[in-house]
Amino acid sequence: MPSTRPFTQKPKGQSTNETIDQIDFEKVAAEDRKWDLPTSQLPSDIGTYEQISIKVSQVQINPVEAFSGTGAAESGLLALSEADHTASSIDCKISAELTVPASLKRPSDTTLDVFACHPLADGEKIVLYLHGGVYKFGSAASHHVLVGQIANHASDIVVAGDSAGSNLALSLTVLLQHTGHHTHGLLLLLPWVDLTTEQPSIQCNTKYDFLCAPLLELPLNPARTFYAPGCPLSPEMITKMAHPLVSPVYADFAKFLPMLIQASKKEIIINKTSQLYKNIAAHNPNAKCGRYIYECYADMIHVFHQFLDLPDAQYAIAKAGEFIKAL
Repeated sequence: MPSTRPFTQKPKGQSTNETIDQIDFEKVAAEDRKWDLPTSQLPSDIGTYEQISIKVSQVQINPVEAFSGTGAAESGLLALSEADHTASSIDCKISAELTVPASLKRPSDTTLDVFACHPLADGEKIVLYLHGGVYKFGSAASHHVLVGQIANHASDIVVAGDSAGSNLALSLTVLLQHTGHHTHGLLLLLPWVDLTTEQPSIQCNTKYDFLCAPLLELPLNPARTFYAPGCPLSPEMITKMAHPLVSPVYADFAKFLPMLIQASKKEIIINKTSQLYKNIAAHNPNAKCGRYIYECYADMIHVFHQFLDLPDAQYAIAKAGEFIKAL
């Protein structure tokens, strides 16, 4: 694990805006992939998994219709969509992994349609899971044991994620609601929902948590390398980083779908996680009891769910399943 470091301390030898032009961000990304999280094994009593992929050309959306009215993000989303459909990108593949719980007896001759949004068989449990890893580490392989555990408790289709993946899950759900599409619910494990500001919990919990918190002013800050690689830090960039599709803690949560947020008291991003729940509650003062649930686990660190032998991890995963079953 990377060593922890106070948020306000600039690591020795780190680049700044003055040296940003000297950084080869493609090389940085290639080096990051070498340090990916190890592949985890899926126990047979949990289930099996299948690796799948689709071509960009198979994704049929109308970007103008989908992204219209998303504010400052609209031009960027349209540009990304246009870039995805250029001659050089049209045959690029998007990889994913399907975890099939052991309790599901799917016929071996079933053809998998990755665009199908309905169960393949009675009793099937489906979770669209966006994994964490500060936007650069991890893969479907590194998280399929955790996802398999959750899927064995869950039913219906929900969007879920951990850490940076929770940010993507929440941002995706905000965008889907904007376009008039709705899922059954949302499961956020230790979500990283504000990429713009420091938090008091970073100072308080650095001595407990393994998660490193580099300064936003550093070009190799993981949020910057994901959303704006090579761009100097400026007030305009910070404004863009505060957009609800980037830092979804600032989204409009009025009439939002049911949600379970799980946090840990000793993680460095706990302040903004609790703020997320307060914002949701403030936007929905008349929400039915149990529609929005916030659980904070004492003495736990970031993404403690990955430590499956911990009683708190087992309990949290079970609670996640109960929430989804009740949807």
